[in-house]
Amino acid sequence: MSAIPLKVDEKGRVTLPNKLRKNLDIKPGDTLFLQEQAEYFVLKKAVDPFDALALDALRERNEGKTVGLKDVASQLGVDLE
Repeated sequence: MSAIPLKVDEKGRVTLPNKLRKNLDIKPGDTLFLQEQAEYFVLKKAVDPFDALALDALRERNEGKTVGLKDVASQLGVDLE
């Protein structure tokens, strides 16, 4: 990964190059986290917790780890009809 020079404006803002925003799928309104290290910092895109939950639920479904509503109702002796 090569270093990308950025300039800081008078208000302390930097602009991320368009190519970088596209590569990392950064859109207007996205939240980024800046983590300070000893001699550098790391900028990370925030993950929407609902997206993370949805991806986790899909993964569990694809791995066969989920149970359908009818199965749960049957186990609990609940009649859904």
